[in-house]
This record gives sequence, C-alpha cells and structure tokens, in this order.
Amino acid sequence: MKDLYGNDVTTQSEKTIDAINRFTTSLIGYGTDFAAIFEASDEDPNCAVAATLGGILGLFIETPDRLEIADKYFNRALEAAAMSTEREQLLVEAMWASRQGDLKKSLGCFRKLAALYPRDLLSAKMGQTHYFNLGDDEGMLWLADQVIDAHQETAYAHGMRAFGLEQMSQLEEAEEAARRATEMQRCEPWAHHAVAHVMVTQGRHEEGIDWMSSLSGEWDGCNSFMYTHNWWHLALFHLEREEFKKALTLYDTHVWGRDKTYSQDQINAISLLWRLEIAGVDVGDRWTDVANYVSDRSFVQDQPFLDMQYAFALARGGKELELNNLLAGMEMMTVDAPQMTRGAWEDVAIPATRAFVAYADGDYAGAEELLAPARENMQSIGGSHAQRDLFEQVWIQSLLRQNKFDEALPLLQARVDFRKAPELDLHLFEKVKAAASA
Repeated sequence: MKDLYGNDVTTQSEKTIDAINRFTTSLIGYGTDFAAIFEASDEDPNCAVAATLGGILGLFIETPDRLEIADKYFNRALEAAAMSTEREQLLVEAMWASRQGDLKKSLGCFRKLAALYPRDLLSAKMGQTHYFNLGDDEGMLWLADQVIDAHQETAYAHGMRAFGLEQMSQLEEAEEAARRATEMQRCEPWAHHAVAHVMVTQGRHEEGIDWMSSLSGEWDGCNSFMYTHNWWHLALFHLEREEFKKALTLYDTHVWGRDKTYSQDQINAISLLWRLEIAGVDVGDRWTDVANYVSDRSFVQDQPFLDMQYAFALARGGKELELNNLLAGMEMMTVDAPQMTRGAWEDVAIPATRAFVAYADGDYAGAEELLAPARENMQSIGGSHAQRDLFEQVWIQSLLRQNKFDEALPLLQARVDFRKAPELDLHLFEKVKAAASA
C-alpha cells in the first residue's frame, strides 16, 4: 500500500496507513495526532514503518519509561525489516542507529533516503532535526534540496527548505520559500517561523510583528513546542522594540503555560525570561515557577543546548541540589554521549553552563573566563542562530557588568550594523559608547 506521499508501505491494513499518515502530517506540520501509531503497530506488528514510528513516539515521551516504550517498537521494527522494502529498511536502520548513539550512521541513512526516495518527506524531516541538533546547517539544507523537486506541490517541503536556507544565511531565498509555503497552505507554522527568523535577523521588527500576529490564529492546533515557539518569536520582536510590557504579557499568556512539563516549552520560557532580565525588566518571581518544573525533570542530557538553559533556570530559582545533579550528569556525557557530540559537551556545553551559573550568582569575571573558550564553537551545541544569540548577549553583559566598555563596544557596534539597529541594541550601544568615552 502507499502512504500520503506515494511511498510503498509493507502492510495490508488501511488502519495502519491512516495512522502512518496522521503521524507523518503531525510530525512535519507540528500537530498532535500521534498516538494512533501505537495501536496500529500493535495490531499490525509486521509493518516496519508503523513500528519505527512507534519507537520515535516513545522517544518523544519525556517520562522515565520512554526508552522502554521506544525499544519495544524499535525491536519490533528490526524483526519486521526483513519483510520490508529497501526504503523501509533504511528508515529502520536510521532510527535504530540513532537510538544506539551512532549518529554518523543514522545521518548516512537519512542522506541515502533523501537521494533515493525523495518522496519520503518524513525521513527528510527527521534527518533535518538530527542535523539541527548538531548545529549542521549545511546538512539541513542539503536534505531539503534533495526532496524539493519531488514535493513542489507540498507546502511543508518549502517550509523545511526555507528554514535550512535561513540558517545558511540565504535570507531572501528563505523568505521567498516560506512565503510560498504559506500561500500554498496558510497553516504551515514552520514556514511562519522561518520568516520570523529572517525578519529578526534583518531588524524588520514591525514587519515581524504584523506577520506573526496575522498568522497566530493558525497555531492553536499545533503541539505545545510549535505553539509556544512561534509566540516566543512574536514576543522577541516586541522585546527588541523595547515594548517590554507586551513581551512579558505574551510570556504569561502564550509562551509559558501550554505544557510546563515539556522540554521545549521550558526552553522557550527560560530563553525569553532570561532575555527580559538582560534588558532590565523586573520579572518578579517567575523564575521560581520555571525552576520548579525544571527540577522535576527526569529526562535530561539529551541535548547540550537544553541542559545549558535548564542549569541557568535552576540557578536563578535557587535549586542547588538539582543544579549539582544536572552538572554531574553533564560531566558524564563527556564519556557517555554519542561520539559525534562528546566534544560539544566537553568543550562547549560544560564550560558555558558553569559560566551561566556564575553569571546567575553575580560572578561576572568568572562567567567571562569560563565562557571565553566556548564561544567560538557555540554552534556545535545545536539550536538556531536566533536562539544562540542569547549566549552572546550573556557574554556582552558579563563584560559590561565589569565596566569593560572598550571590549564590549565593538561587539555592540557589530550587532547594530548587522541587525539594522533594533531599538534594544541601539540604545545599549549608545549607552556603552558614552560610558567608554567618559
């Protein structure tokens, strides 16, 4: 039988195909209709694709039994693979290699899938996510480029390519692709998100507010990550226009509160709250609430980009025991992490995290010393350029709070020149310039 993009699937069950299609659309389109894949695989255990997607869904679940659930379905997929097509076997191999920490092999499978089976948009999306978490923008765009000719009529494919283009700093082409995706299908939140990245990079804050506000009604049906992340982008435009009250209101009403237990919701909240504080906004006791949820996490050490921000939230919320446990776990990742990411943990994530803890404690000299060697390789921890910009702001603030105005000034000058002087950067630059010449 065939899935919604015309890929052969080894099954005779319409129910299985329906569950695969629902899972595919939800993953690519950031929806919520995933759960049917478990029942479909249980009833159709010889379908390798359904079993693999069940394993992926297991990994999505941030509970202590997530790996047990995932492995139940991955093991089923391995057994079914012998009866499957080459494409299905490659998908099983890609995800099993990822589960085992062999990211090089996993990415090799995803590249082969994109080259040989460009109709398999789901595999390309999962491969893009792997590359994103490794900070490999070129890999993200390569996958999108491989599949775009086969998906000229698929809005999601253009949205996927748009974000790859944006991360590769091909901003005009990125905006064109994202706008095309949105014209084809108004509810394409990843394309909305790609345009927001372009506009914040180019300092087009008023346009960004208009763009995201006009599309915000499309996000209600998204999963909590996409919902909160697109509202995060809208809040970021207001923050950089120094519309602090509006940004804080968006934090309270849309960014923090959809699913406070989920990693990405927590990261959106931490990132926005931290930026607000850097801008001089009094955030009240909001760190306490965030830190309480972060301290309850049973799922950490999955991505360095996440742990770095969890640590700051724990430090700001006074969760010393949980913070020390998190740091100890991060140290273990220099041995236990997949080979491809050990350097990111050891050389970037751990020293940067200790820098952020020092910053939270008011030790700005310590923050500067610890963060200095990590800065040049910060992309290796994943995240987007816009997300990692927070860490550069921490570096600048560490200098300013030691009155190192001459060192901070050229950094601020570069930001003003590159980003067309959003109000927040420009006013800080003028303030520091006056202090440096005093």
